[in-house]
Amino acid sequence: RVRSSAASDVYKRQVLIWLGVVLILMAIDVLTGFIQAYINHDLKSGKMSTGLLKKFALLMVLVAIVPLTIVLPDFVSVSVIISVYALETLNEVVSIVENLSKLGIATSIFEPIIKRLQASQEPTENKEETK
Repeated sequence: RVRSSAASDVYKRQVLIWLGVVLILMAIDVLTGFIQAYINHDLKSGKMSTGLLKKFALLMVLVAIVPLTIVLPDFVSVSVIISVYALETLNEVVSIVENLSKLGIATSIFEPIIKRLQASQEPTENKEETK
């Protein structure tokens, strides 16, 4: 498959924009997480180290999948990468809203969405126990 140069440039820009959005949201998440832990007297170096390592590992994966569109274009398309970035964007937004809620900032507008997302992430064994 050969892509035109103009189309390739558009794809690169889309990926870079999504990556930039994810990076900004990651930074906001880390910042709000730190602030809420500090204010709630729950600042623990182990918890912070684990969180930062997870963010770093996730960032490495998000960056590492980009060259796969060139090496394996039939298996990993730009739309796959953008979909992964969109899911991570959603994950970061939910985490930021949770941090804001722990800070006492009104996030009631997001509650129905967060409850639905949290319910969909519960292990299936918990759902079976409640039946």
